[in-house]
Amino acid sequence: MPKKKQPPLTTPQQVEAEREQRVAARDRIDYSYAVFWTKHARLWDKAKCVAVAQQLTALIGSSDFDANFYQRTYTLENVEGTHSGASLLALQKVLDALRGE
Repeated sequence: MPKKKQPPLTTPQQVEAEREQRVAARDRIDYSYAVFWTKHARLWDKAKCVAVAQQLTALIGSSDFDANFYQRTYTLENVEGTHSGASLLALQKVLDALRGE
């Protein structure tokens, strides 16, 4: 039995399909960052969590903060490596969750 050919998408349908693909990709990235930071932050003592959370609040609130997915441009004291903006947003969510917010 031959497959039924799908009609071509209209412009609004194409836009919606592309948006859904972007959202799905972003969700996978956010999830990966959240898992990564949960593994690390669970091992930190309370003082380190508080200090990192304070740094994040200042950094994320700054006018030049960019929540990019892959470009690792940010560093934090007492946190190894450089990190993307999206990664740091995920860390902020993880720390909030660990604090019970």
